[in-house]
Formats: sequence, C-alpha cells, structure tokens
Amino acid sequence: MACRDCRTCTDAALVRLVKWCFAVFCYVVTLGVLYVLKHGLRRHCPQCGHVLANHRRRADGSFKD
Repeated sequence: MACRDCRTCTDAALVRLVKWCFAVFCYVVTLGVLYVLKHGLRRHCPQCGHVLANHRRRADGSFKD
C-alpha cells in the first residue's frame, strides 16, 4: 500500500527498483546488520511501512495531506 506523502512511494517504478536493488545489496554485504538497525531503530509509516523521515511535512511538523 502506498501513501501520497512518502518520497519513496511517489518515485517512478524504475527508481523504486534501483533503490530496492541497492538496499538488498547493502543488506547482503553487511550480513543483515543494516536491515536490523533500520527496522529496529527508526520509526516507520503505519500506512506504507517506509521510514517516517522520508515523508513530506509542513513547516509546523504535521504531514502534508
């Protein structure tokens, strides 16, 4: 499921594929340590599952809807 405030969700399909391939490569090279750190220490969007830091926000800190 995608959301409209997430930079990752609104990227073109080819860009998402390249980002995904790079992430998988990094996770394999580090034997999953980066995956554990990313998913264990960062907050994620309940709608799309991506890191909340990648979501666009207004100047007051609320999400752009």
